[in-house]
Amino acid sequence: MKRTLPTSVGSVEETVKIHGTNRELGSRRNPWQASVDVPVVMNFPPTLTTKQQDGVVTGLDTSRPRGRGAMIQAAAHLYFIASGLWLTTRWMSRRALTKSSPDAIKERRGLQRRFSRYLMLLRQWNMLEVTFHGFEDCQHWRGNVLAPNHPSLMDAVALISRVPELDCVMNSKLLRDPVMGGAAKLCDYVCNSAPVRMLRSCQNRLTAGSNILIFPEATRTLTPPLGPFHQGFALAAIKAGAPIRTIFIECDSLYFGRNFSFFRPACCPMSFHLTAARVFPTSPDDNPRTLSAEIENYFSSQLMSDGHSIIRRTA
Repeated sequence: MKRTLPTSVGSVEETVKIHGTNRELGSRRNPWQASVDVPVVMNFPPTLTTKQQDGVVTGLDTSRPRGRGAMIQAAAHLYFIASGLWLTTRWMSRRALTKSSPDAIKERRGLQRRFSRYLMLLRQWNMLEVTFHGFEDCQHWRGNVLAPNHPSLMDAVALISRVPELDCVMNSKLLRDPVMGGAAKLCDYVCNSAPVRMLRSCQNRLTAGSNILIFPEATRTLTPPLGPFHQGFALAAIKAGAPIRTIFIECDSLYFGRNFSFFRPACCPMSFHLTAARVFPTSPDDNPRTLSAEIENYFSSQLMSDGHSIIRRTA
């Protein structure tokens, strides 16, 4: 059954459709209010066992998939794991055979294509629906800090698949992960383990025109709809004089969230909606703590959660 994620904004909306037969909602985040001119509202389809209470979707059917549905999900997870292990093998082989650094831009383009194929595969297997709004001109973005909320593992996958040559600040634990570490090293992503080095790398890359994905929460959301912000993303933007482009990620399932496991099947279809929202300019006189708090309040005013989903508040 086809489902769409409507928005209240009049411009063209890009979609990657991916849906399925069952459905589940995960858990996480915190509420916020609109200072954007026109909010985008995510409406979930009435085909599920749901109730609407004060704008929050509740009472969703959380039955687990069985048989063919579970096998398809297992195949999708194996595809992701195998792709990650292949990239890690490539990285290790390159490191053993040559001392030259990989071409990071070329590798990022390759990862973008790989993630796009992965999302298309999920679409064909009726597991996931991803929509983008406000990304029509993203190929022209230069020297921006992309600052989204972070409900799931799919956030980075979706953004990397959509924004060309996107750089990223990675958690040091993920760089050691056998599935994700190889891709991150081939793409020369920034490690967050050493704050001073991280800030210097971000400043240099932003000044050179790279767009860098930095999650202000620094980790997947602990308490939906939002976790506390760290000021590192604001400090990096201020030092480079880079604008901060906020991105709202709405989802009707937190399956890929903090408690994600490859061995726990999800109820499908799942829906993700990404909106490029307000851009915060920066100047050398800005206080990173104040700017971070302002952006956190902006997110908080916009987002809400029932513990199973994260959606935008209505105006």
